[in-house]
Formats: sequence, structure tokens, C-alpha cells
Amino acid sequence: MSRLPTSGTITMDQIRNEFGASGSPDMAEYYRGGTNAARVHSYGSGHNTNIPTSGTISMSNFYGAHRGWHLVCGQYNINTIIAYVGYSNSNPSTQNVSFGSINPFNYRGAGVRGIYRNTVTFKGTASYTQSVVLSGTLPRNWFNRYTDPNNTLYTANANWFRANGFTYWTWSSFQGYLSSMGPYSNGATISPEFIQ
Repeated sequence: MSRLPTSGTITMDQIRNEFGASGSPDMAEYYRGGTNAARVHSYGSGHNTNIPTSGTISMSNFYGAHRGWHLVCGQYNINTIIAYVGYSNSNPSTQNVSFGSINPFNYRGAGVRGIYRNTVTFKGTASYTQSVVLSGTLPRNWFNRYTDPNNTLYTANANWFRANGFTYWTWSSFQGYLSSMGPYSNGATISPEFIQ
């Protein structure tokens, strides 16, 4: 989910495309948090703080705003060697185990089945993989890049494949794209984004 422009003109259509809409335009639908949290999140970590929770709201409040995800990391350990941290909604690559939570649950009409990082430790050396799993048979360029506070990962560089009704994008430390689990840790709240 890309951010709105940081300067210049912002239109109601741009706001509606970013955050969704329910009928005729009404700026009150886009207050941050509260009953509108399904549309405009604050994530508890400084996101979208220019958008008020009540009172006067204007287009300029939306500079740099984004829907993003509110991802609360869970953890699943297969054994002492392999650990998954992030969100999974029972996809085959995590042995159909669910962990963590995410809101919203879809991206451009595709269900989010997993956004997680895993580590494999072998003979004292850890390797890391970032995975994005969406429902459906999707093209590699369904989004341009994944970004979190520690990494920007481009889909053109991902291992990309489709299997069992899901599409997977993965990046690994073997390819030189990751060097740690950060910012993923059990219980952490993060706001990863997909950029178009």
C-alpha cells in the first residue's frame, strides 16, 4: 500500500483509493482511529498522526498518509532450528499453522495469507527469509516492493512462484537481501507496506 503524496494537491479520489470508501464522500469517515480504525490506522507507532481523531479535517492532513498494515507478530517454531515470526493465515509454507494478526486482511482484492520472516539456524549460523503470501494466481508485479523499517525488497529480485492457489514472494539472506529478523519479533507491532 503506497503512501499519498507528501506535497501538492491531494484529491478525495486519492484518499478514497488509499483508504477505501462506503458510498458518497464524507471526510468524517477518515478520522484516525476509534470506530474508523478499519480505514485510517495509527498503529500505535507514529503513523498517520497528522490525521485528526475528531474536529476539523482537511486534505493537507493526508500528506504522506497510508493504509499499510497493522501486523502484530506471532511466532511458530518447528523445532529449535526453524522459527517463523509475523503473520500467517494457515498457508502451506508454515505447515498450515496460523499465527499473529493483521488488519486489513486484503491487498488489491487478494487475501493476505502471510507476511512473515523466518530463520533457520544450522551449525550455529542463522539464515533469514522474508515471505509475502497472497491468495490467488497473481503476476510478479502485483506490487513493486515490500518495505518495513529495516528493509526495502523489490519484487523484481524476489523468488516468485505460484502453488496451491497462492502466490509467493521470498527474499533471503543467501541472496544478500536480509541480515537479521528485525523488525520481526514475537509480540511486536509493525506496519509493513507494499509500494506500487
